[in-house]
Parts: sequence; C-alpha cells; structure tokens
Amino acid sequence: MSSQDIQSINKDDSFVLPRLGKNSPTLSYFCVYNPSLGQSEENTKDQILYYTAKKVVPADVKMKQIGLAQALVNFTSTFSPSHPTQNVHSQKNRMIFLQPEPGFWIHMCVELGVSRKQIKDSKGKEKLVTEYLDSQLNDKALEAVLKIGYEQFKLLNGTFTYLLFGDSVEKPTRQRTRALMHAIEEFFSEWIWKWDFDRLDTMCFTAVFNGVPVQPVLRNNYLRVNELDKAVQAKFENHISHLFVLNLEDGGLVYRSPTLLINDVCSLRKYVLKKVEKYLKKEKAKLDIESSLKKEVKPSGLKAFTKSISTSQILNYFSVGSKSTDTVASSTPASISTEDSTNSGLPAISDIPTEPTSPDGSSVTDMTGQGIFLTGLIEKMAIGMNGEERPVTRSELIRVHISSDKNGEQNDTLLQYYLLIYKHKSNLVWSYLLPATSKSEDLISDPLFYIELENYMGEKKLDQLTDVLNENITSMQEKSLNLGKNYKCFYYDNTTLNIKSTMIDPPSLAKSPKDKKTTIQVTNDMILQLLEVREDFEKIPHTSEVYTRSTANHWIAGHRLYNTLRSTEEEDLDTAIHENRSSLDEFSRDEDMDDFTEMYLIAAKKDTSLADVEETLGKMTTSLLDTMHIE
Repeated sequence: MSSQDIQSINKDDSFVLPRLGKNSPTLSYFCVYNPSLGQSEENTKDQILYYTAKKVVPADVKMKQIGLAQALVNFTSTFSPSHPTQNVHSQKNRMIFLQPEPGFWIHMCVELGVSRKQIKDSKGKEKLVTEYLDSQLNDKALEAVLKIGYEQFKLLNGTFTYLLFGDSVEKPTRQRTRALMHAIEEFFSEWIWKWDFDRLDTMCFTAVFNGVPVQPVLRNNYLRVNELDKAVQAKFENHISHLFVLNLEDGGLVYRSPTLLINDVCSLRKYVLKKVEKYLKKEKAKLDIESSLKKEVKPSGLKAFTKSISTSQILNYFSVGSKSTDTVASSTPASISTEDSTNSGLPAISDIPTEPTSPDGSSVTDMTGQGIFLTGLIEKMAIGMNGEERPVTRSELIRVHISSDKNGEQNDTLLQYYLLIYKHKSNLVWSYLLPATSKSEDLISDPLFYIELENYMGEKKLDQLTDVLNENITSMQEKSLNLGKNYKCFYYDNTTLNIKSTMIDPPSLAKSPKDKKTTIQVTNDMILQLLEVREDFEKIPHTSEVYTRSTANHWIAGHRLYNTLRSTEEEDLDTAIHENRSSLDEFSRDEDMDDFTEMYLIAAKKDTSLADVEETLGKMTTSLLDTMHIE
C-alpha cells in the first residue's frame, strides 16, 4: 500500500491557504480498539472502544482508518509474528501502534511538522516549497507517550481485560463494554490533546527513560524513615501497607517501603506529582486574587466605608447565625482529567462534619497543622446559600491498581489500594497505600483518622526528620554530577529504574538569565541524537560505547554497562590479557541483556576533543558511584 493511499484516508476536502514558516506536529486522530469485538460485517463498529480526532470524522472514515491500521499490523506480522509493527512512516503522517494487552490496540496518527517558504526558480518566478519535517519526530518517543498513557490508565482503572471481562472469560456483556468505553473516554479525552510534540525533552526524560529519580540520602536518615514507616503500620494495625516519600523540588524518591516495588512507584509518582502540582496552582491563584484585592484603594473615612457596604451585606449579617460547616461528598475521580468535573458544589445527603467531635462530645481540633491531605477526606471552600464562603469536607477516595502485595512480592493480578497523599509544610510529600477493603474504607472515611495519623507522625518528630532530610538532599544536589558548564549528563538503570539528569533543571533550581547564558541549553536536535545513540545500543548487541558528533559541533557520548558482567569484569582485571574472555561470559551477557546501566554525556563546547569527552565520561562514572546510593 503506497503512502498516497494512506494519506487519502486523512484527506481534508476543505481548501486552506498555506501559511509560510514552520508548523508544529499535531495529533490527527487517536483510537483504542479490539478487533475481536466486531468480527462480522454487521458489528464491525463495535470493535472501536474510543475514537477522537481534531476534526469531525464520518463513521465510514473511522472504519477505514481502523481497517488500515489492522491491515498494516497483520501484514507486518507475517514477517515478524512476535514483534508486530509499531510505526509506519508516510509523506505527511506518522502512525504509531501499541498493543498493551492481548487483543487491545492503542493507535494514533500524528501529522508531521511542515516548513513552507517562497523561493525563486531558474526563471526568477516565486514558488511555494513545502517540506514535511519527518526527522523532528522520534518513533521511540511517540511510542513511549502511548505507554505512559496506558500505564496511568491502568493505575487508576485496572487493565482493559479486567474491565471488559471481569473474572470470567466469556463474551463480555453490553454493560461491561460500555463501562470500559466510559473509563477510556474519561481518562484519554482531555489528556491526549495536551500533548506537545515539540517538547521532545519531556517525552524523552519522562517516557522513553521511564524511571524514578532516586534521591541519595545517608543510611542513618534512611533507617529513621524506615522506623517511622514500621511504627505507622503497627499503630494502625497494618491497615497501612506501603509508604513512599517524594521530594517536591525535583520529584525525587526519598524513601519507599521495602515491600513496594519500584515499577509501582514509577507510575504512582507521576500521579502524585500531578496531584500536588494541581493543588499548588490553585493555592497560587488564591494568593494572586488576595494580593490583587489588597492593592485596591481602601475607603477613607466612615462615610466612604459605609458606602462600600451594600444593603444585602448588612441584612445577611443579621439574618445568618453562626457559620456552620457543611460537607459535600463527591464521587471518586476515575482519572486525573475528570477530578474537576466530578466535584460539584451542591450539598449531599451523607454529610460529614469538617470539625469532628470526640466520643465525649467535645470538638476535636487539629493538633499539628503541619501539612494537608490532598486525597481522602479533604477540606475545600464552598459558597453557601447566602453567598458566603464556608469550609466543607469532601470525600475523594483515590483507588489505584498496582502489583505489589503486602509482602513485597509481585502479584500476577493487580491489587487495589487506597492512596492517601499528605503534603508536609516542607517540600516532602508522604503517600500511604491502604488495601481496598471495607475496613480500610471505614478507616479513611473517619475524620479522626487523619488527625490521629498526623499527630502520631508529629510525636515521632516528623519536623526534625524532614529538616535533616532536606539538609541531606541539598548537600547531595550540590556535589552530584557537577561536570562543568559545558557538559550535560544523564544516567539510567534499566533494572532499578533509577535516573539522574542535569539536562533538565527543575523549576525550583532554575538559574538566573545570566547563568543560563553561560551554560549550554539542550535542544531538540541534541535529544534526537541521544535517542539515536540509544537505538544503536539496541540494534548492535554487546555495544558498550557510542560516540557521535553533530554538524553543530557538539558531542554525544553513550556508555552502557551490563550489570551481570560487573563481577566477571572485575575478575578479568586480575588476569594478564583482557581480550581472551571465555565464551561463557558472552553467553551470560546474552542471557541478561536487559540488566544494564546507561550513561549519556552532551559536550557543547566547539573545541572539545574526543579525549576530553572520554575523560569527562570517566569523571561522571566516578561521581555516580559516590552519589547513587539510597538503601
């Protein structure tokens, strides 16, 4: 099938005058489908579980696009049954395919960026030249975006298979199919249109290298957090199964329970940081409004003051008694994109008092106030019947699906937990996981639980512990990976998912404009070359080092160390000849090709030599050995 045939399916009949300059890549359409749900001609449309496009698309065009996708996958599968096609290039589009579960496909089509300019031909006449910028997109980056999307969907909803079939393997019911379609639409409908295909740095360092930036801390401090973790579990009779702590400045992992798998932390971390970021934006908006109100001209004198008070305000003062605290129960948000839509400001029947009373009838107040819970029972402000603001308590029980069990083993099926996010007044975020049982639900539905948990952590000197951790984090950040202003580096461990990078500065560590001029800025071209170096490691087995230099005179160096060979290589250092390795070493490498560590270095100084790059890469390795320790 030619590229013209592929383009005809997405052809726009409307004529639009072309604009000169460059246009960024944009999403053309996105869909989720399962061919087994519509095998006959009468119900072929039933295989489409979700479809969205940037413009209105007729039903027959949707089916042509899905049919083309299936044809491409089936055709390429004849040549490689175990590895079906993942991307297809055409003149104007890039098609990406992902099979996250057997029978289910996630597919998207991205329109390439376009560069249009006027040039003069040999006769001196101007003509329009259009160039499709195929090299601006990276296949691995686009595929990784789909993987991250599915990862977050599975975290909040479970697998496609479980939602569709449940515990049985029989034909899915219409009710289950609709429930799955609704869950997919709720999650993906808003999220996918926020993708910025120009931000290759974001796609690379959060999707392609899908890891967790582990914050190195001293062993003594790690043991103190571990003791607090065990004490909290014992206090609440093991209703709290796991704990992980994040540093809000750079999103680094400070601590995780030994029973919590790093793969689950990888997906949980993204959701928690997004939740905290959303809260901070709302708080900043409130502060901006308050500061703008304070800047307004204040009335001078009693006469001006009385004029500023309306009659309705005076009547409301006398008509409204003491401010009671209302409660609103909201539905549990199924995804990040639907939280705002599910929270209504109308009172519910099952009201929960914001200030709970103790068994003897006295009011229970917050004894610590050192932080705030962002999930569970959370306090928000709502507008009362007479227009006044009053605090209300809403129930936002976030249920997540992970594979870690209480013993730290990876379960074959996903287990459900309730996620409680506690933002301390410092930059540390404490997240608790409780098994999704009726006892746990009763516990987190009790306002006294949150006060008791916060007070108990205060008794265990949480403030002192966070101060020590923050000092530890600051000292580690100052000395780690400081290779000079002309170098940027990145570290990734494929087994532990540990990452560390100086290629993207966190907002909290943003430098002044003067400092930014003196340091190199990582461009999309640099990242594209870095991804090409990584592809070389995948294409050429047993490759340990790759060096490349661009036309812009910057170096990209990559070093891959296979972890299973570390002990073998250390023994080889004691031998006289390093070249005569036994065939057993090569066999062990083939057996564990996925257990490796990668290091990348960007050198942007024009007069940097290959010897300088190799020397700096060695310094980077030494620096990582000194700083990349947490447990």
